[in-house]
Amino acid sequence: MTHIRMRGLGTRNEVEEHLVELAEGTPTEDYGDGDPQAVDLDAAKREIAWLRKEVADLRERLATIRGQTEGFPRASEDTHPWMRIAAAMATTFILGKLVQRLRLGAAGAAAVPMIAAQLDRRLW
Repeated sequence: MTHIRMRGLGTRNEVEEHLVELAEGTPTEDYGDGDPQAVDLDAAKREIAWLRKEVADLRERLATIRGQTEGFPRASEDTHPWMRIAAAMATTFILGKLVQRLRLGAAGAAAVPMIAAQLDRRLW
């Protein structure tokens, strides 16, 4: 919207006329001498070179980070993460039902997540 305001298009009709011009392909920008190729190609080339250098730097940083985390287990190595979640849910459900049956009250209900967490750590 700032570009339209810069061009002096303030009313809705002026904006609609501008959009029609854009749709028809009518040139709306002034390229100086009228040649669209007169756009600063050197600036574009400098920007492309800068972007390529930035990508190379990011790849180098990524390689460094991957090297530093070589010995740590990755989430992708866990072939069935859903199985672990399902087991934790089932354990919590079963322990919750057990606490209800035994009528252990609030203390027993509070202990269920802690017991489930301990079982989860020991199993996996």
